[in-house]
Amino acid sequence: MRNECIVMNVFRRVALKPTEETKRHVISTYVRPARLKGEKTIQVRVGNVQKELGWTNRTPSVFSTLSSKEFQQEAGVELIEKRGGPASGGPSTTWQFVFRVLGEDEKAASQAKATPTGSGLLALYGLCADTFKALGGGEEFLRREREWGPDVWERYQQEELERRNKEAAK
Repeated sequence: MRNECIVMNVFRRVALKPTEETKRHVISTYVRPARLKGEKTIQVRVGNVQKELGWTNRTPSVFSTLSSKEFQQEAGVELIEKRGGPASGGPSTTWQFVFRVLGEDEKAASQAKATPTGSGLLALYGLCADTFKALGGGEEFLRREREWGPDVWERYQQEELERRNKEAAK
């Protein structure tokens, strides 16, 4: 029975993208144990995660996964600070991420807040309807804008040309 579980884990490991594997590993190795112990913060070093997963040359992937809002929401953590990396701020195995472990109620609230519904855009629907109606409708507004004449820059160029012609005529 134990051998079957190992085979399943190996198979599952091959099928996962590096980002997903990083997320699962950090959640199971760092976040869950900290939450069970009642710890308020965790520290995750990029190089340690890479080494624990047996990877080489995956520093940018681990770094971007730990930096992502998606990971933080899924894990129920909030990034407090990043420290120990190069001055450039780029990916490095020396970066250490410090996360605050959110309680279950905070975790649920952050996940609910992050789900886009599009209601914000729907609230804007018809916002300028009265304005366009007062102007004779959208098409009428556009027609008047087109008939208005040259734009400010064209008008400036024309006036400048006329001024130069007058000066040259003197």
